[in-house]
Amino acid sequence: MPGLVDGDNSSDLVPVPPAAHLPWPPAVDELSGLVMNIVIPRAFDNTQKYLPVFVYVHGGSLLYGGANLPIFDAVNLVSRSLEIGLPIICVNFNYRIGIGGFLAGEAVARELKQDGYAGSGNFGFTDQKVAFDWVQNYIGHLGGDAEKVTAVGESAGGISISNQLQAAQPAVFHRAVCMSGLSTAIPPWTIHQHDIFFAAVCRHFKIDPTAPDVLDHLRAIPQQELADATPEIQGVPAGTGNPCLDGWFYLPEADPRGVTAPPAWLKGFMFGDVYHEGIIFHVNLLEGDYHSIRRVIQVHVEDESLTDQILEAYEIADDLPHSELLERVEHMCGDFIFKIPNYALAKQCAKNAAQNERAVYLYHFDQRSRLPNTLEGTAYHAHELLYLFGNLEEEMNADESQMAREFSAAWIKFANWLELWRASNSSSWMVWGQNSKVELKTETEDEDARNYTRMNMILQLDEGKTWQKGLAAIDSLVNRRWKLW
Repeated sequence: MPGLVDGDNSSDLVPVPPAAHLPWPPAVDELSGLVMNIVIPRAFDNTQKYLPVFVYVHGGSLLYGGANLPIFDAVNLVSRSLEIGLPIICVNFNYRIGIGGFLAGEAVARELKQDGYAGSGNFGFTDQKVAFDWVQNYIGHLGGDAEKVTAVGESAGGISISNQLQAAQPAVFHRAVCMSGLSTAIPPWTIHQHDIFFAAVCRHFKIDPTAPDVLDHLRAIPQQELADATPEIQGVPAGTGNPCLDGWFYLPEADPRGVTAPPAWLKGFMFGDVYHEGIIFHVNLLEGDYHSIRRVIQVHVEDESLTDQILEAYEIADDLPHSELLERVEHMCGDFIFKIPNYALAKQCAKNAAQNERAVYLYHFDQRSRLPNTLEGTAYHAHELLYLFGNLEEEMNADESQMAREFSAAWIKFANWLELWRASNSSSWMVWGQNSKVELKTETEDEDARNYTRMNMILQLDEGKTWQKGLAAIDSLVNRRWKLW
């Protein structure tokens, strides 16, 4: 993981100390790092009922993170499943990330073809499929039901699951939870775009990108050195790993840069977001002012009137103090990258409800953090993981602990194929709200907090064409893509 920079709050996103039973930090490299952690509620013998399997895919922008982070320790979650009489088996795993997991381009495609393979890049997604295949083949020996596998992921984990739902040969699971992330959030790049990034990587290390043995030269670079160089190569403190539209990984009709309803084979689906999603872009947006922000959006939207409609919808103006400008821009970015795609997907799922019997559940997480760090007072991106895995309960008050028990129980029930709340084929979202208040709300009831009217307006601009351009604009803005392209 690249070193932290001034203003970076990444350590505050996962503020859990290591557990005594999980040594930290384990030494890893590209191969030894591909570990799998499995927590079982009891020793298994073949007279017992097979248990549902909860497979967690970690986040980190497809560039950071790992299954061994203490926040993802599943011991407390499995213990909670025993408490409520719905035992589950939990699995989480590492997959290749960053340059090792998603470097692509023509050079990579050529070598794969020479070795009898297809595609380019997407190695991290292939690792994920291998892990899910392992679950199918072997989890029964540990008491797991290979026919009841639920894939759960937050941020890049949810993004990964969303991409797997559009894969030509998807990982095998039966229910899915995408927490704060669909495939639109880290848009796949074309081969041409990947070639530009590939050349930038080579230039950084003074390697000729056209050399026949270019990949051998890249492999000779220590992996940590490659990872540490990524922010400088991408031109942004906190970048992303990006999948590749390689003509092999995805279904021919899929476009993971847009929002599409899940495939018919998925038996249950839950997705949602947190209130302050955009706070993770803070460090990347610090250098911006009103005019530079407007300019980036205008380049992609290609219409000054529509650009100004978007900015005005978030009350973003050139006379705001920089701190207030930044707060509103972060909120806009969080909407475009996380909340509006969720809202659009919810509308698609509702429209397709008559064609299938899939249970669809929608949620929002608005509980503010009281932890004394840079994210205090916000419902920040990844805050809900403390409530799901229960690994910082000693910092919670009684109401927060009760909400955490209810929150994790909902995920456990979903993995057990049970009804959670009224399946949302209408417009109701479970809101895990401020001050530990939990209630099912219609969009009308939650309008003041969520501003569905604004999201709907953006989705309808220029007959739906503008929001997709706006999504590309926001991706460019928060990741400073112009520095790379």
